[in-house]
Amino acid sequence: MNPGIFRLTRRLSITILLVAIIVGAVLVYVYYSMSVTSVTTVSIDQVFADRNFVSGTYPNRNATFIIEVQVWSNAQALNVKLEHPVFLIDLAPDVRGSQTFGSATILPGSYLTYNLRFSVNESRDVGTISYSAANVVLGMTSQLTAGFYSQTATVTNSVTWNWTTATLIIDYGSCFNHCVP
Repeated sequence: MNPGIFRLTRRLSITILLVAIIVGAVLVYVYYSMSVTSVTTVSIDQVFADRNFVSGTYPNRNATFIIEVQVWSNAQALNVKLEHPVFLIDLAPDVRGSQTFGSATILPGSYLTYNLRFSVNESRDVGTISYSAANVVLGMTSQLTAGFYSQTATVTNSVTWNWTTATLIIDYGSCFNHCVP
């Protein structure tokens, strides 16, 4: 066997191995970056809110609040899994509620829709549901997972709604982790 061919084959094998390692590392880095971006760009939008008086008269009325929420991954690169998202609602002045849902996945280019409902009896907090407009702060806490990356995150959204016409007055926007609405 010719020793020159053996050296050439050895060099070629080492070169191919090094190229494969570098290409593999770059692909893993890109996929990890896509995973992080998919998780950290999750946002929520309140797309509908309504208040319905169910029964009673002032100051002993029952009201049901209905809020439709869309959860997006704005990166739209990878599927994002939400583990049992918990939605917390803070309605000015003193109405609070929460709801937990089952796990779900946001597919790239789409969103998840959640319909939140909670009821309030005005006799506990007289006057709290009398206002015709209110600021609704909505937060979602969940374990978010995409590809190689996973993080427990809180996403908030703050909107002012007109309860008389069920229309949006001001949307203050969505915020990911550690934001003050």
